[in-house]
Amino acid sequence: MADDAPVSINLLDMIWPETGLQVAVDMPQQPKNGLSEDDRIEVTLDFVTLALSPLEFIQLAASFRFAVDGLLDAHPAMQRAVVAAFDIQD
Repeated sequence: MADDAPVSINLLDMIWPETGLQVAVDMPQQPKNGLSEDDRIEVTLDFVTLALSPLEFIQLAASFRFAVDGLLDAHPAMQRAVVAAFDIQD
């Protein structure tokens, strides 16, 4: 019996050290430019998984980026969370 389950690629699987937030992103393996709106990208935050079309995923990421930019404009000291997570030196 052949296994017809789609192969997925893990784009991200990390646990943020300061909070323990676990984030994972998986997408189906497709040839370059072969991803379609019928495909699903799975975003997992701790125990919640969202299954989004590629366009929905991009729109969600862009929305988070706008929100993060606004948060950091108002509270630039919060940038320390990213710096600490990636051990970036000034």
